[in-house]
Amino acid sequence: MAFHPSNQRYSRFPVNDRSKSGSASNSPGSNPGYANTSAVVNHVNHEPPYALPHQFHNGVPLDKLHHVGVTQPFARETESHSRHHRGKSNFDNIRSECLRKGALFEDPDFLAHDSSIYYSRAAPFRIEWKRPGEIAGQYRLRPAFILDGAQRFDVVQGDLGDCWVVAAIACLTSPDHRELFRRVVPADQGFQDGWYAGIFRFNFWHFGKWLEVVVDDRLPTYRGQLMFVHSRQHNEFWAALLEKAYAKMYGSYEALKSGTVGDALIDFTGGTCESYTLRGDYENVPRNIVNILFKALDRQSLIGCGINPLKKQKETKLSNGLVAGHAYSITDLREILLMTETGEIPITLIRVRNPWGDKVEWKGPWGDESREWKSIPQAERDNMGLVYRDDGEFWMEFKDFQKNFDTLDICNLTPDAPVEMPKQWHTAEYHNRWQRGYNAGGRQIHTNTHWTNPQYKVTLSDVDEDGDNVCSFLVQLMQKDRRRMRQKGRKYLYIGFLIYKVMKGYTVPFKKDFFESNQSVESSGHFINMRQRVARMTLSPGEYVVVPCTWDPNEEGDFYLRIFFENRGRAEEADELSGRDEVPLPSTPVEHGTEDTFKRMFFNFSGEDMELSPHELVKVLNDVLKKEPLHSDVTIDACKSFVSLLDVDNSGKLGYTEFLYLWNLLRSWKKLFYQYDVDKSGMLNSFELRRVLGAAGYRVNNRTMQSLIFRYSNEQNQISLDNYFTCLARLMKLFSKYRDNYFTCLARLMKLFSKYRDNYFTCLARLMKLFSKYRDNYFTCLVRLMKLFSKYRDNYFTCLARLMKLFSKYRDNYFTCLARLMKLFSKYRDNYFTCLARLMKLFSKYRDNYFTCLVRLMKLFSKYRDNLIYLPCQTHEAVQ
Repeated sequence: MAFHPSNQRYSRFPVNDRSKSGSASNSPGSNPGYANTSAVVNHVNHEPPYALPHQFHNGVPLDKLHHVGVTQPFARETESHSRHHRGKSNFDNIRSECLRKGALFEDPDFLAHDSSIYYSRAAPFRIEWKRPGEIAGQYRLRPAFILDGAQRFDVVQGDLGDCWVVAAIACLTSPDHRELFRRVVPADQGFQDGWYAGIFRFNFWHFGKWLEVVVDDRLPTYRGQLMFVHSRQHNEFWAALLEKAYAKMYGSYEALKSGTVGDALIDFTGGTCESYTLRGDYENVPRNIVNILFKALDRQSLIGCGINPLKKQKETKLSNGLVAGHAYSITDLREILLMTETGEIPITLIRVRNPWGDKVEWKGPWGDESREWKSIPQAERDNMGLVYRDDGEFWMEFKDFQKNFDTLDICNLTPDAPVEMPKQWHTAEYHNRWQRGYNAGGRQIHTNTHWTNPQYKVTLSDVDEDGDNVCSFLVQLMQKDRRRMRQKGRKYLYIGFLIYKVMKGYTVPFKKDFFESNQSVESSGHFINMRQRVARMTLSPGEYVVVPCTWDPNEEGDFYLRIFFENRGRAEEADELSGRDEVPLPSTPVEHGTEDTFKRMFFNFSGEDMELSPHELVKVLNDVLKKEPLHSDVTIDACKSFVSLLDVDNSGKLGYTEFLYLWNLLRSWKKLFYQYDVDKSGMLNSFELRRVLGAAGYRVNNRTMQSLIFRYSNEQNQISLDNYFTCLARLMKLFSKYRDNYFTCLARLMKLFSKYRDNYFTCLARLMKLFSKYRDNYFTCLVRLMKLFSKYRDNYFTCLARLMKLFSKYRDNYFTCLARLMKLFSKYRDNYFTCLARLMKLFSKYRDNYFTCLVRLMKLFSKYRDNLIYLPCQTHEAVQ
């Protein structure tokens, strides 16, 4: 049987299997961090390795890098992030201070104590914490951070069940991923003089941000040996320190027990991980899985795999050499053609590595020293990097791989990854929370609450290059901080997501009626109690809504949603456009009676002044409401809100006409309350508040709705009639306040713009830059605009020309003011003359009344504002 390699497939992972030296350099000036760096540091007059460009810090964009300080037990942001790291980092400051004092750093947030290892039990034996110098000294060696460059053979698993972490670290050490490794393990640290102060740092991705975690180098040992991850070399410590920093981020070493390779790969790269089940009841392997793997390797993706544990057992060695309940990493994939008498036979081989790094390897076909290799010329074996040694790495045929392994994880890198990729993903990300009684609606079977879940609108326009007229994208849903909270009894929720197509006749966000009559077009599959759910989708161009949810309603938790587009796409949170719709009130004061009877009731309670104070109003309303079957008293606070709402003359009381209007208003509101009180309990379910407010004519955004529920619901997420009345009265007053005072409204909007100019409200930032001359004086800005209108009130063509000139000044640069405005006027974006004509007509109609002109402009902006900036954002501040 002859052999020749196929020229159609090849691995992008060159193999460097050189053996390491058994000892470190004893030169105090040498740099053990990375191979061949000592010459640069010692013999060339360069800046120290930590003097990096301002734009990046160890390969991490500065606006992505955060710190773990020494005053909190877990990772957190510090002020240095807000300053964009223009000064030294937390690590630099601590190291400099320790070097100045001649002391070694001792981390007060991750103590050298049993509690840093176990949170559920006491240590089973006496643990000693030793520094690398003490450990290496036992072998008469000097400690080194990294020896001869980091390689996958460095990492050996210890007694902790974190093989998923070890396998991910092994993936990270691939020669093609050197920059990824440097981002996680910065090079400007080691044990040489002038650097060593007992402190080390590592960077981890944590839900959209890069965190710098600093630790001391005291490591847990038993009988002088490292207990957990360690290197084959007795004096190499980068892997052990990396594991310690990772354990600190999650609270303890024990928190790292059990996990998936994909979880660790995400934390080390910031990418998204696709998970496939290779066998069993939930098998979901696509037919083109080999092509997916080849493309993943070409994109520099990191790949891991695993075998499920046997029943009631942990890691178990199998007769074929594999280990059940264990995680592995994939380092190469080859397709070869074997020449036989009947022709060519294609064979796909995959290279897998056991993180134990020993002789526990695959014993089947194509394993080390198997007879199949004899049919391959030695030159080709060398080309594939085949070396027979007990290093935990082995080859096997892909069909055997599918038969023996259960899980496969592919970590796709993000555009900001420090590696060169021919093609990059386009991403959008969102942070949100499922909150009990508000938006934790559960899966689609819960029809009364599912519609309240957060919704995200996705627009697909650019089809894939394969000509199938479909758009490919990935959706990643992650629940946040659950592993870290495991020691507090918090477990992973069962999570998933569904995707619905936007149908004609329905507005986004979808209401309850949509979900009652429409099914999802895609989903994440089974709801699973794991850290994340990821699914690859191919859908036709159009608009869709992604709904992340938990299995049951009222399950609280923070989540992080990311959408990866193969081609350019658009995603936005589907939020309600706040506003008020006029709802007709009943025309008669009472259902059965005369106006004389109604007046007589008013006069009986109003007293000699013929007006109702809040205290008198309480008596009137409760006297009437006590006849209701589910009576609930109206409080004095609610009545004060009613008086404040309708007291036009500021007398603090209501006259007959004002009371008549209030009476009709309350009748209308009360009717809606009992209409949506489905269980007839006299209380309103907080999930239904949005529907009730909508029926009353009020549309509020998600943030405001969350504040209303927090303010007016009880511990059981129920809203009483009294609180319901108060809520509507406050909303009505708030909307009326800004409807009748547009100059104040504009000033408040400008203030709001200023408040969020550094945030994601990019519309504000663009406008603020355009009017940068007046950004600190909003009234002056308005006055100047008014003056411009006034100057050209008899010549609107000139006025428009001046405005267009002002806009055009910025249309070609970063602050695309014109583009933003044209987006607001999207109806006319393809016809500029029509747009100008409409503006001219608007200006002309109100040329003698510029306040009215501004009002109409504001209304026009509001109509097309695309849910970015809007007036009732202020309602959030008001209800707090």
